[in-house]
Amino acid sequence: MDFSDTYDAFGGMDNLGVTFGLNYTERQMESDNVEGAYDLLDFNGNDVLSVIELQERKYALTRERTGANLNLELRPDESTRYFASAVYSEFQDAESRQRTIYAFEDGDLSSFDGSAAVYSDIPEDGFRRRIRYRTKNQDTMALNLGGEHDFNQWRLDYNVGISDTKERVLDEKEGRFEKTGDALNADVLIGGDLPSFTIRNGDTVTREHLVNSNYELDRVVLEPIWVDDKDVNFAVNMEVPYAFGIQNLTLKAGLDGRFKEKDSNVDEIELRDVPDLNLADYSMAPWSHGLADMGDGISADQFMGYFSNDRSSFSQRPQDVDENNELSLSQDYQAEEDVTAAYLMGTWEMQNMQIIAGGRIEQTDYSALGNEVVYDVDGNLSINPRRVDSSYSNFLPGLHLRYEPTDDLVIRAAWSNTIARPSFGDISPRSFVNREDLEIEAGNPDLDPYTSANFDLLADWYYGETGVVSAGVFYKDIDDYIVEFTSRNNPVYAGYDVTQPVNGTKASVKGFEFNVQQGLEIIDPVLTGLLAGANLSVLDTELTLAERNGEDFMLPAAAEESGNIFIGYENEQFSTRLSATYRGEMLDEVGDDRDFDIYVASHTQVDLTASYRFSQQIELVAQLINLTDEPLELYQGSKGYTLQLEEYGPTFAFGLKGRF
Repeated sequence: MDFSDTYDAFGGMDNLGVTFGLNYTERQMESDNVEGAYDLLDFNGNDVLSVIELQERKYALTRERTGANLNLELRPDESTRYFASAVYSEFQDAESRQRTIYAFEDGDLSSFDGSAAVYSDIPEDGFRRRIRYRTKNQDTMALNLGGEHDFNQWRLDYNVGISDTKERVLDEKEGRFEKTGDALNADVLIGGDLPSFTIRNGDTVTREHLVNSNYELDRVVLEPIWVDDKDVNFAVNMEVPYAFGIQNLTLKAGLDGRFKEKDSNVDEIELRDVPDLNLADYSMAPWSHGLADMGDGISADQFMGYFSNDRSSFSQRPQDVDENNELSLSQDYQAEEDVTAAYLMGTWEMQNMQIIAGGRIEQTDYSALGNEVVYDVDGNLSINPRRVDSSYSNFLPGLHLRYEPTDDLVIRAAWSNTIARPSFGDISPRSFVNREDLEIEAGNPDLDPYTSANFDLLADWYYGETGVVSAGVFYKDIDDYIVEFTSRNNPVYAGYDVTQPVNGTKASVKGFEFNVQQGLEIIDPVLTGLLAGANLSVLDTELTLAERNGEDFMLPAAAEESGNIFIGYENEQFSTRLSATYRGEMLDEVGDDRDFDIYVASHTQVDLTASYRFSQQIELVAQLINLTDEPLELYQGSKGYTLQLEEYGPTFAFGLKGRF
């Protein structure tokens, strides 16, 4: 471990070196998505858990990435090196989404046997169709400057970096249409993974909810987004070999800092004074959807074109001004985080052992200005600016041992302490209010960073020229782990489901990891270039929360079993990997009780990557992702209650890289 976290030099060049690189990748993909929502409903005087809403979505997007980098290096003499690097990257997503919503809870739960539910008299506006289009642009410019000096008795290196990222979503528009005509009934079957349903008009099965001509425009929602991220960092490191005249001892000390700023501005607004438009005017051929029948297709191009050509016909109603003000201000925030640190470390080299000991002192200063949404007892809304500040320091010691009993065996042991700070979105005063679904996603300015004491033991055995076997065990003792928590009984926002990050009281991770990789020339020289490998991780995790006192959870976002196997081929021009990756079930979000905990189901995925180098300057890269079309699945409480199911299908990405 290097406590300095220093810049990684980009290679040796004689006197003056210049490299310039270009890269471009493009990915096109479609995604099929179904999402259910479950809640406790009153049925014959009893609370029963039933599906209250179902959403079906179809996404089509094109993703492009373009980048360029420039590296300069100057070596005026053997003991001095100066370097500079600049990186520019540009990212664009063009996405259209068709969505259908079935608000079963708007009707009456007239029958329920634990799996089959009958909803009666669902009003016409309980059936909704929507079309959205947006392009997301993000560009990043980063510059890094530094130098290294060898003064014989000691060494000095330093660097300063600046990066500026801008994200813009300026054209996001969603047309929201609601059904007209008769109230309908629904027979819904739950508990068998994805809910299934049949829609009836009276006693007759109908498809009228899938026909665009039965829908009229209700509103248009605009959501332009501006996000600016700025990051300035520096590091100064001094290294003294043979410290205090001890030949095997090297001391290293330094200072570093990182100063981050983020300005997030989301100006969502609903335009509900709209012309009389029938959805049939924007119909297209039905989308192919692997999970649902979405009926008539909707053309994003046609609807967005009409909106742009007749923009003056769409406006907000006077009675919506306060709500639009809430939508426009509640997600905005400005935040700053300054982290400065000093470290001291010593490295003691022996014949077959290396010992590194040291520690860092980090000082963190955080401030943010945002808006707090407050409801009074009558349900009236107010938007109050709120500023939050925090300041804290941490001492992070560590001890690392590296032992080589033989030339082909390396044993490592470590004790370290780390800190993970909340993201700006988690800790800043901001909120997203969904009045339609009565949901609020909010930041939590009272969050603490979480800290961890870590213990690791790892052994690597190198055999032949291309073989390695690694095995290790580890333990992490974590304080204040951050987890998403959803409450249906938040007294500040009565009637809303409120999701926000909270600190856990205690968490721990025990684990085992294994890795093997081998070139197949060991079997037969004819197989030179072929290689195969596998890795496995097994965890035992535990988390406790004050909000659910007396219960234990697995650590969120940490699958307790994961593994990968691959086979590949490499030579000087061509490289490829075919891999299968397994990730076990993991906890995603904690609710008021076990019926509302959200889990991500286990997942196995097969990918193929390849690259071909035409020359030292030009390389073609390609990726085939998720060849077996494995879905992403989330469920609520137990596996019979699918919360979200997404099918992406196999996706293809290709690109060119240039180096000059």
